[in-house]
Amino acid sequence: MHRGPTIRIVGSDPLSFEHVRASLAGGPFRLVRSAERPAVDEADLVVIDARDLQPAPGDARTATSPLLIAHGPAGLMRAAFLAGCADYLREPWTPQELALRAEAALARRRAAARFPWGRLDWDGDSLCIPGGPVSLTRQQARILRVLLERRGSTVSRAALAALLGGQASSRCIDVQVSRIRRTVRAAVPAAGRFIVGVRRQGYLVP
Repeated sequence: MHRGPTIRIVGSDPLSFEHVRASLAGGPFRLVRSAERPAVDEADLVVIDARDLQPAPGDARTATSPLLIAHGPAGLMRAAFLAGCADYLREPWTPQELALRAEAALARRRAAARFPWGRLDWDGDSLCIPGGPVSLTRQQARILRVLLERRGSTVSRAALAALLGGQASSRCIDVQVSRIRRTVRAAVPAAGRFIVGVRRQGYLVP
């Protein structure tokens, strides 16, 4: 039974999909195909055409949402990254390039969860940390997920507010970040203020 990461390729025609799967046979990934992007995915990474990159119906991305890699013409690259994609395959691309970029994206996600005081893992919207599992609200899980995926870079309050429907105020974001810090620090005192505020900009996880 294949236990490696699962890549779901969305919208690919059967012939193209079989070419990719045959090219990557024997590698670490399990490849599956979907006619369209499902609202909930059972995959570690989703590959989607940038021209079809729309929010999934009823989309409620959680901390365990799969990574997205879009593919398409160079002109859609910026829009894909703004939509939250982890990487972009500029056409024409090869199965080997997909495998390399998928491995790199998954490695970045794993590295983003490692800290001197331990590792963060997810169980739904709950955090599994050295001090034991802790619960976060859906809003808090979304904020922390984005900060971890962009670890080392400042994420603006406006971008974080967009995760919460675009209606959240800067004060609301500050309160949610403070609660995330307090929740994690209560379980692991050594974690301290592992989310850093950047004056007049936003937050980052160093």
